[in-house]
Amino acid sequence: MQEEEAVALLRATTLLKELDEPALARLAARSVVRRYRRGQVVFTEGDPSDTLLVVASGRLKVLTTADDGRDHVLNIAGPGDTLGELNIVEAGPRSASVEALEPSEALVLDRAAVWELVRERPAVAEQLIRALVAHVRRLTGANADLVFLDLPRRVAKLLLLRMRESGRPLIELGLTQTEIASLLGGSRQSVNQALRDFEKRNWILAEGQTITILQVERLHRFAGD
Repeated sequence: MQEEEAVALLRATTLLKELDEPALARLAARSVVRRYRRGQVVFTEGDPSDTLLVVASGRLKVLTTADDGRDHVLNIAGPGDTLGELNIVEAGPRSASVEALEPSEALVLDRAAVWELVRERPAVAEQLIRALVAHVRRLTGANADLVFLDLPRRVAKLLLLRMRESGRPLIELGLTQTEIASLLGGSRQSVNQALRDFEKRNWILAEGQTITILQVERLHRFAGD
């Protein structure tokens, strides 16, 4: 990755987008590019942490493992997303594991490099706080959905979210039904039933992990979104 590409990637993040060009270039110069194959573990829950990851390409799955050995997917991070904001604020063990869902590339920033800028530029600290607030809001919203929405409505909200991210009604979920179930707190069978029901209502057309949303407004009303 060229320095110009690294600077552009950092500029695209919520955390660092307000930095000027010299500051971004300084961070880019101190970053390291890491590539991960599909299924590769990026880091494991409990590992020591002193880095921030910026996803450049591909998708990374964030998950925790319950006492009974089952995995629970917390988030799917794509290009421009950052991982490790909490550990930038306070060094400590990783709160979750991360695994590559597909061949992926990430820019790795050392905690010390970020904190040098935080000390020099209050705007960086403000952006870091905003990123953490957004992270807490996402978790709060996800927990509220688990409490107040049944699984079919949670599936509908996921489809609409992916559509907003892609900017078109044709979306690539990139997740198996088992992974969707883990992300939404349900069973694979229930996810399969929800998708089949949406197809019967002619709201979507499903072809493997490719979904075409045919009735956006119907899906919005159903999800209460």
